[in-house]
Amino acid sequence: MKIQTKLMVSYSIMAILAGVAGILAYGQITEVSNSFDIVKNKATPTIIALGNIKSDFNALQAAVLAFNLHVPEAANDPQAKQSALDHFDEVQMQKENLMKSFATYSALEDDKAASEKIGTGIKGLVTLIDEMTTRGTQIMNGGVPTGTTPEQEFMHLHGLILQFDEMGMAFTDDLNMKIENEQKSLETTQASVINNIESSMNLNTMLTIGAVSVVFVVGGLAARSITKRVSHLKTEANEVAAGKLSQQIATTGSDEITDLASNFEHMRQNLVAAQETLASKNKELRTLNADLELANEALKKLDKLKDQFIGIASHELRGPIHPILGYASMAKSGKVKPEAAIDVIYKQALKLKQLAGDILDVSRIESGTLTYAMQKTKIHEILLNAMVAAGGMVNPKDVSVIADIDEHHKDLEIWADRDRIGQVFTNIIGNATKFTKKGAIKAQTHVNKDANAVEISISDTGGGIPEDLLPDLFGKFVTRNIGNLNKEGSGLGLYISKAIVSSHGGTIDVYNSGNGATFRIVLPIEQANENKERVFEMIKREHK
Repeated sequence: MKIQTKLMVSYSIMAILAGVAGILAYGQITEVSNSFDIVKNKATPTIIALGNIKSDFNALQAAVLAFNLHVPEAANDPQAKQSALDHFDEVQMQKENLMKSFATYSALEDDKAASEKIGTGIKGLVTLIDEMTTRGTQIMNGGVPTGTTPEQEFMHLHGLILQFDEMGMAFTDDLNMKIENEQKSLETTQASVINNIESSMNLNTMLTIGAVSVVFVVGGLAARSITKRVSHLKTEANEVAAGKLSQQIATTGSDEITDLASNFEHMRQNLVAAQETLASKNKELRTLNADLELANEALKKLDKLKDQFIGIASHELRGPIHPILGYASMAKSGKVKPEAAIDVIYKQALKLKQLAGDILDVSRIESGTLTYAMQKTKIHEILLNAMVAAGGMVNPKDVSVIADIDEHHKDLEIWADRDRIGQVFTNIIGNATKFTKKGAIKAQTHVNKDANAVEISISDTGGGIPEDLLPDLFGKFVTRNIGNLNKEGSGLGLYISKAIVSSHGGTIDVYNSGNGATFRIVLPIEQANENKERVFEMIKREHK
């Protein structure tokens, strides 16, 4: 056989072998490419969609608990109420995000039973969330159902929170299990791809050896080129399978191996993005868990404060009863004169009435039912009446009662509840008469119309307020002893005064000056005419 014929035969055999090898290799590469398309377009997006559901639910769970945390305080704290309303809006937004994430996942998921299970869990949680936000909003707005008390509503809401926590944990566990199963499925697909690459490499090697036996140079160079590229791609695929995602996969060229390498690179990028997203979500979850712990501690503190309030109120109410019963018994048995007993009983009854009134005001403040009769009111007239009443409670030889009124605005009128503002002045000036035995009780006013405000300062020489009491002075049942003076009082007057001033849009604070204390009250003079009705309704709802 001529050399030319041999070469032609050799080239023909090489061409046949190369064609067979190419067809088989193309089939293997196409199969691998299809597998990577599944990873790229189905498996990885599904895992990301599940991660988004988990993240959105965690954000929704945090918003719900933050809303419920602010509900108890919103009754008497406008800032807390605003925070509660902000978190309510956040709850609605996060619900929409959760449903959008679920819709994305449902479109990707072939397992309809799994999709329906997650959808059912989301619907149950959303239903429970709607019930909690509805009850929380009713509590904030004072809409307690007939036959129930705010405490019962709070306990019911607390029960819903616990139920929500249990359902949320179960839902999160199911979601984590589904994510874990999807990741295992992805790993199985990756392993199958690697096996197909190895099979393709082995087949190409065998066919290459056959081609080399015919034409060493042509077949050897082709086999060396293919083997080197496939081997390099296998190494990179093994690194990706082992979790080493930092190394970029080379994608030079324009053939099927390049397409395969490109698919590998896309898969690697998607895995990197998925890992970064999961790491970010895990970090957010840790932060949210910390916030949840703080919220639980705050709820426990609120329960403790409620129990303390009930205990102290019960003790204070029993205080005047013992002298009443004692003197009534002694008058009955003839141990004291009836006139003396009646005097003591009358004073203790007045004290009991004042204490009951204060506790009732506190209850109305915290339930949002303390109403205000807003009208044009002469502020200096109210202050002077309180100062005149104080003059009858002190010894004029030892204590001077002084009213320094802004001469340029004697008839100043402000938009206020006359009786409630008078109650504030009476509480503060009455405290001053208890503790001031020498010196003066002085009230000063200053009007600043540019700032739309009137400032009232009430100072005394009663020894001042202990520094350790100043931070909590406007709390409930806070009383002070100065020197050897042990003055009785409910400890509710300043708490009520601060609530009244705040409801009028004003401020009240206290500081020690000289040998006494100074209370400073700032009240707005006027509201815009078109806003008066709105302000009135806002004040009535402020503590709801």
